[in-house]
Amino acid sequence: MAFFIFLSYNKNMKSEGLIQFIKFGVVGVANTAVDWIVFFLITHFIITTKSFEPTAKAIAFLLAVINSYLWNTIWTFKKEYKQSVGKDVGQKKIIFIKFFFVSLIGWVINYFAFKYTRFSLNQGQIIALVAASGAAILWNFFANKLWTYRKAH
Repeated sequence: MAFFIFLSYNKNMKSEGLIQFIKFGVVGVANTAVDWIVFFLITHFIITTKSFEPTAKAIAFLLAVINSYLWNTIWTFKKEYKQSVGKDVGQKKIIFIKFFFVSLIGWVINYFAFKYTRFSLNQGQIIALVAASGAAILWNFFANKLWTYRKAH
């Protein structure tokens, strides 16, 4: 809902914003797959105790963040990235640091949503993973769109 309010604010950004949100969603599905597959591999084949699940979740999520940065930089926010960076290596580092910072906050949201759903609400892994992924998506999109990859003026 908040996304559509944002789009209606500036009509010129409407189609571009919608396309970027769809791309962000596609990248998000891929990131979720990376996150969940790594999580399941760790928790079912490496360390299978329930108490290790939050650590496995953190490892899986960090690998998904790397995937997310690569795809969002070269596809979702490619135009903004190129405009902001040019040939300035320092600017590339700043964008990566911003992306990592946004992802770190997203990770905190994701991690605690998972932990709360899994342990406090005593839900299964799938429900906890869905809750964790859903909790962080809007933060990640808007923070990256409006701050990380913001076009240089």
